[in-house]
Amino acid sequence: MTILSQTESYQTRKSSSINLSPTALNSLLTRNTSRRSADALLRGPKPTVNAFEVTLERLGSAVKMGLYEPGDQLPSEREIAEIMGVSRATVREAIRLLTEQGILVARRGRTGGTFVSKSPLPETLQNLRARLSAKGSSVTEILDHRLVAESGVVELAAQRATDAQKWELQALVDAMEQVEDFAEYHKLDTRFHLLIAAATQTDRLTSVVAEIHAELSDLLTAAPYSKAQCRHANEQHQDILDAICLGQATRARAKIQEHILATNSFLNGLL
Repeated sequence: MTILSQTESYQTRKSSSINLSPTALNSLLTRNTSRRSADALLRGPKPTVNAFEVTLERLGSAVKMGLYEPGDQLPSEREIAEIMGVSRATVREAIRLLTEQGILVARRGRTGGTFVSKSPLPETLQNLRARLSAKGSSVTEILDHRLVAESGVVELAAQRATDAQKWELQALVDAMEQVEDFAEYHKLDTRFHLLIAAATQTDRLTSVVAEIHAELSDLLTAAPYSKAQCRHANEQHQDILDAICLGQATRARAKIQEHILATNSFLNGLL
């Protein structure tokens, strides 16, 4: 039994939503979290140099993380430019390249716009490792950055999370327990961690965690699916959430470190 489920109010809310299918529940969570998470990733620190490259990277990452679903329409060029603090010409060129790569699709006409492709090409672990090396980065650096950053973030979340955010986190854990498809699980997992960051009530920290998960998403998407690993990870999600709900910052920190180190071991074993 979860910490939240020990209250009568939770039982009432749980019973009212128990008949939702995994698809319906994921749709509800998508409406609540994905746009906020996408905006946080796109916003990030305003690019003062390499504006085009940063725009391209953040847009591509938002799609790969599942913050924009296959078939979803992206915000307009004007909206993206305003969110990121770059020119519309920069956004337009980034969209053009992502379209050429098959990640986005452009449609003309009254119902036209820029949409996420329904069949993007996957990246292999070998290609990803080579791409990271070319950027002067490594898997170890990404994982170390995550361990340090999210350990501090979850401590603040345990102190500041609102009741509404706790309910939403629990809904995400419940949804991850139901889904069978790894792509869907991965999207929910990303939203869980981004919502913990949002629970700090500090936009800068939300952007930091969003950037970390943009890089992490490439690794997890390229990795093979393990149902056992996902089940274990979600048990750890519940432990983290229980500590947040009790306001136990030190315990929350210990639990998320245990969770992150388990993910690190899983990825290091494949790389």
